[in-house]
Amino acid sequence: MCRVDLCLRPAPGPLFLVEVLPAGSVLTLLLAQGAQEVWVAPGPKVARLLAQELGREALLLGEVEGFPPEGFHGRVSLVELEATEVKGKRAILVAPMLNASLLPEEKEVYLAGFRNAKAALELARSLPSPTFRPAGAPEPLLSALVATGFFQKKLSQEGPPTLATALLKAFPDPQEALFQSPEGQALHREGRTEELARASLIGVDPVVPRLAETRFFPKEAFGLTQDRFAQRFVPWSA
Repeated sequence: MCRVDLCLRPAPGPLFLVEVLPAGSVLTLLLAQGAQEVWVAPGPKVARLLAQELGREALLLGEVEGFPPEGFHGRVSLVELEATEVKGKRAILVAPMLNASLLPEEKEVYLAGFRNAKAALELARSLPSPTFRPAGAPEPLLSALVATGFFQKKLSQEGPPTLATALLKAFPDPQEALFQSPEGQALHREGRTEELARASLIGVDPVVPRLAETRFFPKEAFGLTQDRFAQRFVPWSA
């Protein structure tokens, strides 16, 4: 059994944050390809602060209107990262939606999506009463909500229908759900529909990202407009 929470409030136990687009699938792929860790930053400034600390092992990934910011190594792109050597790297991913979908006090957090669904389901079945939260809550991304329905259906097959499972029924093809979502349409307008095909693949990445650290960046100390947080993910292992 599992519970789905569409609100942004502390989970009572293990939390699976579900994001497919724009960054969740990229984070999973980075760890599957051998990156040491992946930091999730709210914006380029915090990402650059982390890169200064990590040094030459840092791999800066982000984009503004489809292009990487100055000094970054690449975009948030599954297609491009498939051909990039990331083994041993300490990646920094600018992913404001993913970053804002977690609360600073949350500790036992895992990341789930279509690409790592098999591994995530195996882990979820071993945990007591996991909670699934779609990215963007309390106004979740459509792609994340459909993926949450996928997990809920697999884990609670006899439970009553919910918004997430109803959306899954409306979009039985994961790629179609991604295409119809606002975040998928944004990629389509940039001519990047292949990203949607890659993100809709089920169970191809045998890794579950686990939250290992949350770093606080107070605005006064770092010249930011407001206090910020960055999260560090590593591969889960039993």
